[in-house]
Amino acid sequence: CFPLAPLPLPPPTKFCFARHSSFKKHLPRQMHHATSLDRGSEFLDVEDHPTCTAASLGRIQPELYKQSTMDAEESSKNGTAKTCGKINFSLKYDYEGELLLVTILKAFDLPAKDLCGSSDPYVKIYLLPDRKRKFQTRVHRKTLNPTFDETFQFPVPYEELGSRKLHLSVFDFDRFSRHDMIGEVILENLFEVSDLSRETSIWKDIQYATSESVDLGEIMFSLCYLPTAGRLTLTVIKCRNLKAMDITGYSDPYVKVSMICDGRRLKKKKTSIKKNTLNPAYNEAIIFDIPPENMDQVSLHISVMDYDLVGHNEIIGVCRVGSHAEGLGRDHWNEMLAYPRKPIAHWHPLIEPKKSEKEVNVSP
Repeated sequence: CFPLAPLPLPPPTKFCFARHSSFKKHLPRQMHHATSLDRGSEFLDVEDHPTCTAASLGRIQPELYKQSTMDAEESSKNGTAKTCGKINFSLKYDYEGELLLVTILKAFDLPAKDLCGSSDPYVKIYLLPDRKRKFQTRVHRKTLNPTFDETFQFPVPYEELGSRKLHLSVFDFDRFSRHDMIGEVILENLFEVSDLSRETSIWKDIQYATSESVDLGEIMFSLCYLPTAGRLTLTVIKCRNLKAMDITGYSDPYVKVSMICDGRRLKKKKTSIKKNTLNPAYNEAIIFDIPPENMDQVSLHISVMDYDLVGHNEIIGVCRVGSHAEGLGRDHWNEMLAYPRKPIAHWHPLIEPKKSEKEVNVSP
């Protein structure tokens, strides 16, 4: 009988007790691109500085909130994107008339939208960013393989073709209800196949879509709140890639900010108008007096408008910030509250307004 050796004890476990210093500790810190307006410093765009370090983990990432098509493009490359047939069209540039000639030739293997197993397709054609000038083919009855053979002319200088995109939207005509969208094709580079000096035929897959995708642009603004004074400052910095609203391919944008409380607009203020531009710079401060106890009930509706000398001003796009907003609008607001007296700047994608917002924005 041999004596048993004592079993080795495990090393002592070290316990770490972390003290919860404040609510701010658990909020995302993103102060590297937001500097004081009083010092006249430039706001740095996060997208222009994509470096990622361990210290940057947990910060707000505005790119996650963008209405981009990156996932769709990636899935398309992998062959997993849902397609709805193919479309054949041709492009040619008329140098003498300074015209881009777009011929819609035919479509193939379209999905059936009617109960009888067929569709009544037609095509809308845009040369972005201008959406006011659009063309439309004839409707072809009861076919999934229509032949159009229709040519449309877009007046555009040759040097501007590099900044234009061709947008084709395929619809199913319905006499008694809203027309169903079959899908769309967006040709990002008009010189993808040739220099357009001769007619070039192009085949493209029609990508599934339920509504026409519209890139309305983005707006950059900062938020700064002073609790002791009960003063909120929204500084409109600039916009980029705004939707063209005029026949010239430009817009006359200004920004209107409305303070909303319990569904009612209490105040509205606006910036100056910038003429003939899709990338206006403002650097204009808009100030609202809001007591700290009312901050949870208030939201700000930001509308980018196109000024029109004759007729109504049109809404280009909107966004919203507040404790009850969604996505980046809520996170931007919470970050402002977490770091009082410091301007916090972010880019916000513009979205189409709801019907209620359109009614609110009817007045200039």
